[in-house]
Amino acid sequence: MESGPGDLLQRGIAAAKAGQREAARKLLTQAAEQDERSVAAWLWLSSVVDNLDDREVCLENVLTLDSANQMARKGLDWVREQKAAAPSVYTPPLMSESYASGAQAPLSPAAAMFRKKTQPGPEPPPPPPVETLSRLSADAWVAPSPEVQEEAAARLAEFDDEYLCPYCAKPTLPEDKTCKACHGKLWRYERRLPEGSYWFWMLLGYLVITAMARVYWMSLSLFNSIGPMLGRGELSLEQFVGLYLGLNPLPPEVAAKVLRQLPPAAFWSFAITVSVQLGLAVLIYWRWQPIYWLLVGLAGIFALFALAQVFLSYSLISALGLLAAAAPVVILLRISEDFMKDRERLLCAPDRGVRTHSGFYARGREYARQGVWVLAVIHLRRAVAGAPTMVAYHLALARAYAGLRRYERAESVWREAQRFAPDHPDLRAVADLIAAVRAQEQGAKRSTA
Repeated sequence: MESGPGDLLQRGIAAAKAGQREAARKLLTQAAEQDERSVAAWLWLSSVVDNLDDREVCLENVLTLDSANQMARKGLDWVREQKAAAPSVYTPPLMSESYASGAQAPLSPAAAMFRKKTQPGPEPPPPPPVETLSRLSADAWVAPSPEVQEEAAARLAEFDDEYLCPYCAKPTLPEDKTCKACHGKLWRYERRLPEGSYWFWMLLGYLVITAMARVYWMSLSLFNSIGPMLGRGELSLEQFVGLYLGLNPLPPEVAAKVLRQLPPAAFWSFAITVSVQLGLAVLIYWRWQPIYWLLVGLAGIFALFALAQVFLSYSLISALGLLAAAAPVVILLRISEDFMKDRERLLCAPDRGVRTHSGFYARGREYARQGVWVLAVIHLRRAVAGAPTMVAYHLALARAYAGLRRYERAESVWREAQRFAPDHPDLRAVADLIAAVRAQEQGAKRSTA
């Protein structure tokens, strides 16, 4: 029976603690491949690999998943200091994306991940032609011919036009709003402050805390007045709520006693106030612009009334009322940027601010999830180039090429992943995906012919 990622992780940690580094590396590598979002697997794997490059890959993945992990941050700083002080280390190039430079074949997964010193054998014969995915093979590789290098260079430059459709790679004009081929939207709205400003979170906290305070004080008041009735079984919470909704009739004497303690007007005033506050908090959290401008308008009206009150009859109370009415206006104006969006064209280019291969991988997978296949390919190619031994990167790139209907490229990247890790559990699933997408497109062409 196959071991799950949790079992592999526990066995790998036990092996690492026992000093069995080779066994720990194998177990933790399998755990990380089965669960790519396991912070513990990447962190423990970084402690048992022998090469600084491999340790850097592991720690960068930890920080991608958990940016606040101080242990990984300190470890990555130490690794980079060591790499800066040491002579450069050879990193195997990516075969499928490096034909243009005449690169040699990359190392096997074990040789690349654990840097086993192996000598290359005699040059093998070329692989057989690929006709179907069931015949995909990566048992051999030869240096590419000049024609193949030129073709690879053209493929690498196929997305150089930033105004290609990011969904289907068809040409578009800079002013186009949608792609004429696939009808994908070419413009998007990005929040000006995606993380939210300090005052934005202060306003949200104020609304939630005051709503919870109202609930607390009302509960405390009801506990003192109606609590004994609940304790004696004369009243239940369902009957209490149903009394105000007109659903659960109570004995007249019990109902009269409850209504004396909490009149319907007081109950509904409390319920509506708390509901409005929590509703406002939700709409503000979603940064719904109409609710923002509604709040600005209401706050401005209250501030004008307070100012008029000061002019009509100045007193300390009216001055304090003006300050209280002006405070929301000031806060709302300070958080205006949180509700603003900038309209920008979707360009076929890497996202700004992404520097690490793990960051490119995360962005590539997100774009693939959204069906923005060109941007997925652009980011995943950079992820693969930054960490050529990460099989998960290759498989994600193969999926993206399949989504873009670049089946030969998908097969080529898939073949390379198979050569790296012939027993990888996701190989068959990706091969089936490529075959299914190709068969679906061929069926659609036959039906329209």
